[in-house]
Amino acid sequence: MSTRTVKPVRSEIRSLEPYVPGKPVEELERELHISNAIKLASNENPLGPSPLAVRAMSEAAPGVNRYPDGSSYYLREALSRFWKVPFEQTAAGAGSNDLIDILCRIHLGPGDEAVMSHPAFIMFAIAVRVAGGTLVRVPGRDLFHDPPAMLAAINDRTRLVYFSNPDNPTGTRVTRRELDEYFARVPDHVLTILDEAYFEYVTDPEYPDGLEYLRLGKRVAVLRTFSKIYALAGLRVGYGFFSPELASLVHRVRLPFNVTSVGQAAAKASLEDLDQVARSRSLNEEALGFLRTELPKLGLTLTPTWANFVLARFPGSAVEAAQKLERLGVIIRPLTSFGLPAEYARISAETKPELTRLLDGLRRVL
Repeated sequence: MSTRTVKPVRSEIRSLEPYVPGKPVEELERELHISNAIKLASNENPLGPSPLAVRAMSEAAPGVNRYPDGSSYYLREALSRFWKVPFEQTAAGAGSNDLIDILCRIHLGPGDEAVMSHPAFIMFAIAVRVAGGTLVRVPGRDLFHDPPAMLAAINDRTRLVYFSNPDNPTGTRVTRRELDEYFARVPDHVLTILDEAYFEYVTDPEYPDGLEYLRLGKRVAVLRTFSKIYALAGLRVGYGFFSPELASLVHRVRLPFNVTSVGQAAAKASLEDLDQVARSRSLNEEALGFLRTELPKLGLTLTPTWANFVLARFPGSAVEAAQKLERLGVIIRPLTSFGLPAEYARISAETKPELTRLLDGLRRVL
């Protein structure tokens, strides 16, 4: 009989708290035996995908018995043209989460550190720990990133610094001036990740385009997604822009066939529909205006936002309010899993009928 000792699971994996997504409508309806529930928890685009994307999905569907193009060649070619970035500096992933995970696996191991703001997108924190790195959280300033403090946290062991801009779950943004000052001081051994999932929603002239820093030769990875304004969240298509050397490493590390053929087709077609982007942005601005006007009347305090959701501080427990709202068929997102106090919840900017139902529900539960 073998006496070989089985190697235990890594301690950092055992101690991980799993990512808790916003509750699906279907799950709530099953639990409570209700119908017509609405979800304002996951920053989704209520307008839906472009008709061009829907047609592309339909045309691609008969071919799903074959593996997809492993390099996402035609999607990357379209991204290269659209954003005017050389083809060899592009990569696609199963959502931008996939690329975050890849960058952490490339750069981090035992003893290596990664810096992020707190609060910020929690999937980066999980990816750092899975890769074996050490996470350094830097408290934000009034729920905004604090770039000088993040710079101060960098040392010889730091390999990655992560900005979610605009941030999830707060909706706040880092300005061009702040990032200019950051890049003037950040050491050469650090790769900066700019996660710009909500990029297309921002119209603020002080908001920077991460590609400007890439074109200036900064050590930066710029990540974007088709999940938000392009409304393809269910297909999981993200993409990124890197230096040629880093892009080559990303392609070596990523899983083969990481983006489905249907996802590639829909994403490529979405780039052609500029009107869908404009309509989505317009609907978002209208919804944010409605929330900014109506929620404070109910005693909720809103953090400034540049994304497609608001961060709301409730007069009491947002967790309890969310549970009561669910019984009324309305889903919002408490943020204790992001490390925020129980008073905070994230509420998506949805259509007027859905927001009206939210207000009706809030009046009943608060």
